[in-house]
Amino acid sequence: MEITAETAAILLESIEQTSETFLITDQEGSVIYVNPAFEKVTGYSSAEILGKTPKILKSGEHPLEFYKEMWETILAGRKWSGRITNRRKNGTLYTDAVRISPVLGHDGKPRYFLVLRHDIARELQLEAQLNQSQKMESLGQLASHISHDFNNLLTIIIGSMELIEEDLKPGSVGARLTSEILRSSKESASLIKQLMVFARKHENNPVKTTLNDPLSELKILLDGLLGKNVSVTYSLDERLYLANIEPEHFKQAVMNLVINAKDAVNDSGGIMIKTYNAGPAGLPPSLPEGTYAVFEISDTGPGIPKEVLPSIFDPFFTTKPKGKGTGLGLSTVYGIVTQNKGHIFASNRPDGGAIFTVYFPAVK
Repeated sequence: MEITAETAAILLESIEQTSETFLITDQEGSVIYVNPAFEKVTGYSSAEILGKTPKILKSGEHPLEFYKEMWETILAGRKWSGRITNRRKNGTLYTDAVRISPVLGHDGKPRYFLVLRHDIARELQLEAQLNQSQKMESLGQLASHISHDFNNLLTIIIGSMELIEEDLKPGSVGARLTSEILRSSKESASLIKQLMVFARKHENNPVKTTLNDPLSELKILLDGLLGKNVSVTYSLDERLYLANIEPEHFKQAVMNLVINAKDAVNDSGGIMIKTYNAGPAGLPPSLPEGTYAVFEISDTGPGIPKEVLPSIFDPFFTTKPKGKGTGLGLSTVYGIVTQNKGHIFASNRPDGGAIFTVYFPAVK
């Protein structure tokens, strides 16, 4: 096919206006062209990148063997595709799906390389949330079976020990041992109850209400719980959408999140609680389209380590020292939110501290 000047102009104009990132390098890897989308995504102007190599975007996330295999492929005249994590001019990382096509000369050897990059941040987020959802579903089924069996065993133990206690002389060694067994069994039963909440095996009687009502009821209790060294600020939307929730369970979830935030700021810092409406635009990719009543709690603590985020809602997972937590606080929150048809996300604030955001579908 013969390429006319008009066709070439149309092609160039199309590449200039597309949202996909294009760049072209010579056979040595020096950049000879970038389109405006490249400038927008990377933060580098064409003047800053022309004549340089794409190494300027190197993030350090890939081993040398990764780039060696890529160059061997394209220098042999073959196409290469894969995912590359790059670094913007401002230092932030992003991941592209990259396709590199060698442009061959008359001798069959590569003269240029056409590189098409597509930002897959949204796809990666959806992928991570799907994996998280599947993992939590599996954990929920496992927790359901375990909690059911252990609950039956503990019911027998507690009932039997209560009957034995009635026949023992008060103050005797046997009575003291029986009392200790009962106490430990009841503590274990309490943990099983929390596990059943995570597994969504508890009664739930949702009512149509605004999230602000149970939050207002908790204010005095929260102020007493947190003490004078932890400040709490509230920003509650007066026109918040109604949601179908179980108020008492929602209060329990809020209490668990507040205690978690209190521990994060080490009993001295700030906690922010807010509600607002969200949707249909601007929602996390994994949420079904619609409108939501949102509860959000953030703190001024150190934030959540990157490697911890994928496991933050797992039952019995905790970063606290031994004896300082059961690891069921956030998993209980997850169970309550899920049973009330909600969605919860954990992340970090740009200026430091953790943030938990809960979305409940709005109802009329």
